[in-house]
Amino acid sequence: MKYFVLFLLFLSRAIASQPQYKLYCMYTPQFQTLYEHYFLPSIKDDFELIVKKIPEECPTGAFRSDGWDKTMLRKLELLEEAILAHQEDQIFFYSDVDIIFLKPILETCLMYLGDSDFVVQQGWPKNSLCAGFFVMRGNEKTLLWIKDAQSLLTDKECIDDQLALQEALKRKEEIKWDFLPSNEFPNGRRVLKEPAGYYSKESELVCDDSMLLFHATSCIGLDNKYDFLTRVQQRCFYED
Repeated sequence: MKYFVLFLLFLSRAIASQPQYKLYCMYTPQFQTLYEHYFLPSIKDDFELIVKKIPEECPTGAFRSDGWDKTMLRKLELLEEAILAHQEDQIFFYSDVDIIFLKPILETCLMYLGDSDFVVQQGWPKNSLCAGFFVMRGNEKTLLWIKDAQSLLTDKECIDDQLALQEALKRKEEIKWDFLPSNEFPNGRRVLKEPAGYYSKESELVCDDSMLLFHATSCIGLDNKYDFLTRVQQRCFYED
């Protein structure tokens, strides 16, 4: 009994000594429902949430519509703040709020990160990154990368954060990075049965038990996003 108690004490101290990783996210008033009713309740890991509510500068909230670049510039500014708060290769997470977590993801993400600077959700086409979810180390390399992406977006050489990050990454050969597996970290395109087009309430979905989170891309309109997230969540939790 004595040794069992000592073991429990050791285990509790080991758990308490583990770092609490920060998960950064941001949303506009238009996306508050996504944040409060979909994203936030789905988190299954003990993250320290760093949440930034930003002004509505993109009236429709639609991908690459008027004002989208201003919102995405705020995202890059948030990433710069995160990197400056995590110098010496400390790790942080970022997620858009049109994402739901289906299972705990912390340990799996750290495994895939390894000694890299950055691991990110795979976009569409497959050789592009999706800046909606990633894990990053704060260091001089990632800081310079984000600053370069900010310049590309500010100078309108790129039309959104995703393209700016990807273009700037091409110039940063010193950054070690990789994609997260698309079956475990899928976006909308990955679960839509049809090979092209956008989500509708009649769309057929392909979900499986390997999914750790889901990002509702390939979807136009907030009502469709709510429906897409709800259907994926129900299928993953209630279907065999």
